[in-house]
Amino acid sequence: MKDFNYFNPVKVRFGAGIKNEIGRTLKEKYQRVLLVASEGPFHENGLYDSIWKDLTDNGIQVFKMHDVEANPKLYRIREGAEICKENQVDCVAALGSGSAIDCTKAISAAAAMDVDPYDLYWGRRVTVTKALDTVMIPTIAATGSEMNRSSVAVNEETKEKYFFDTKHAKYVFMDPEITLTVPIRLTVWGIMDILSHTFEYYFNGDTESEFQTNFSEAIIKSVMRNTEKLIEDPKDVTARGEIMWAAAVTWGTGLTWIGRGDPDMACHGIEESFSAYFDTHHGACLGVLTPRWMETVCEKRTDLFSRFARNIMGVTEENDAKAAREGVERYKEWLKSVKAPNTYYDLAPLAFADEELERVARTACKVYHGGVGRMTRFEEADIIELLKKGKEAY
Repeated sequence: MKDFNYFNPVKVRFGAGIKNEIGRTLKEKYQRVLLVASEGPFHENGLYDSIWKDLTDNGIQVFKMHDVEANPKLYRIREGAEICKENQVDCVAALGSGSAIDCTKAISAAAAMDVDPYDLYWGRRVTVTKALDTVMIPTIAATGSEMNRSSVAVNEETKEKYFFDTKHAKYVFMDPEITLTVPIRLTVWGIMDILSHTFEYYFNGDTESEFQTNFSEAIIKSVMRNTEKLIEDPKDVTARGEIMWAAAVTWGTGLTWIGRGDPDMACHGIEESFSAYFDTHHGACLGVLTPRWMETVCEKRTDLFSRFARNIMGVTEENDAKAAREGVERYKEWLKSVKAPNTYYDLAPLAFADEELERVARTACKVYHGGVGRMTRFEEADIIELLKKGKEAY
């Protein structure tokens, strides 16, 4: 293993029904909370109101803002930061998916430091020295950003998406019952994000961290197995809990990267520019890009992909090159079996014209200094070729 430093101070409360303990956990610590919610069914199904009531019943004054769209925009972060400054808010709580969570992180830093959020992500790239406390109530298992310091947002003027690092959340309340509010289609889309983040270290080229490699394999196999259970029964709370924790562990806590060096984030680097431009679901697009990326790179590192094929996909072929290809094909068949998105047209009724995909590739190269990927470098022409494959079903 390579040298590493690790620190994650987040207090996690996990369990079915844990949402009912939020108010009494926070009441001794905070008086004025901004509740940031993702767009979704949370007003209609009563979840938002129940969290609001739980907080107010415990003596906490709650402030609201407009719900956060998928792929959070700078104008929404600015709105939340102003509310915090005007009302002396001492905590920002996120209810929802990564959009609300990322927005909450940026609001807390921008408000505490009195800076324009543009200068956190772009501009001056201000280092975060202080931030309002944050509390995360995730409603879907996906990136696991409730557990880490990173926030991603879109500059609505340039359609560029980028990140910055801030302070960790103080509390995360993981309630698998909350994820029952998420339709199975969106649940699967979130799972594509979990798998993508796990692959980023599993396929980063490192071969010297045996424990970590086995750890990643355990996460991948567990996520796949529990996804199959949810396809059979979307109300399986135990399976939802397994997947929720896998999301937190693989990227949120960062446990999978320890001792392994940098991740290969080719798919994420491309997808961030894709969803910034088309305003599509992040995890769903990763579900389209990942198997195409695997097809493109598997023969360049047959040692890594043949291990994946044998240990995860059950391939028995002895020849590494053949095993690697068979493993990718079996993974694609598994994606079909769980109704993962196959092409961009599963994401939205858009044209996805070639010239638009070329713009996405140019933006990705601009944001990531000429190209993406670590194990295999993708420059503009390579990204365009990969993107175009997502228009045709495999």
